[in-house]
Amino acid sequence: MSAQGRRRHPDRDIETELREAEAHGWIVLPGRTYWKAKCPCGNHAKWSIHLSPSDPNYVKNLRAWFRRQPCWRDGR
Repeated sequence: MSAQGRRRHPDRDIETELREAEAHGWIVLPGRTYWKAKCPCGNHAKWSIHLSPSDPNYVKNLRAWFRRQPCWRDGR
């Protein structure tokens, strides 16, 4: 389990991104096939974070998606 009380994502790099999102106040919800992340304001969510992505740029794209969200920049 992670420090936040949820189980770890099996991909180390994705887990790093999810922990950073949690540090920004996002809520990360594990699932069977896809994981989810909701922002603190409730207006933004990433509903499909894959368990084993096939795209070599998946982590880079996930990181960019989080940073494009207004709540990320606001630091809410």
